[in-house]
Amino acid sequence: MRWAELKDVLKRGFGRGTCPHQLAFFLDFSLRRFILSPERLADRLELNATSQVLELGPGPGYFSTSVARRIPKGYLLLADLQPEMLRRARGKLAEAGIRNTGFVQANGTSLPLPSGAWDCAFLVAVLGEVPDPRSCLQELYRVLRPGGLLSLTEQPGDPDFIALPDAWKLVEGVGFRFEKLSGGGKNYTASFRK
Repeated sequence: MRWAELKDVLKRGFGRGTCPHQLAFFLDFSLRRFILSPERLADRLELNATSQVLELGPGPGYFSTSVARRIPKGYLLLADLQPEMLRRARGKLAEAGIRNTGFVQANGTSLPLPSGAWDCAFLVAVLGEVPDPRSCLQELYRVLRPGGLLSLTEQPGDPDFIALPDAWKLVEGVGFRFEKLSGGGKNYTASFRK
């Protein structure tokens, strides 16, 4: 990688916007478990064995394996803007022997998915990276089945962090209703129902 390219990657990685795939190893950093472990996030999603789950912006799949294991007769679809992130996540899931997954390259405002097909959609430190969060939430509302769960998690250290009151206002503004809060401050998961 040339110096100019490296500078650009670092600027994007530590500034606002999508984490570049070249820095995906930061998203897999083992100390991240102390902020929120994949197992604890999966607990917050209220999954059952047959849940149909959409993970928007999975990056390299840090949370994906734990979620997929909770739904052995269900399906986890990972949707990410960057094909390189999807390749990393696919490799991680294959290495873990997980087969109930699919992958689609897409942005959050135009998902190539049928309406009303998903039981749960979750995003971890992603909504603030989307250029048009309201359109993203409208699209998630469209693809979730009636009664489906939308789970938004925000974490400390994310330059695109959305404070809970701002996220709440955005989400309820497109028709979701608040259900519960886990965590708090700069490390929260807010759950909403369609």
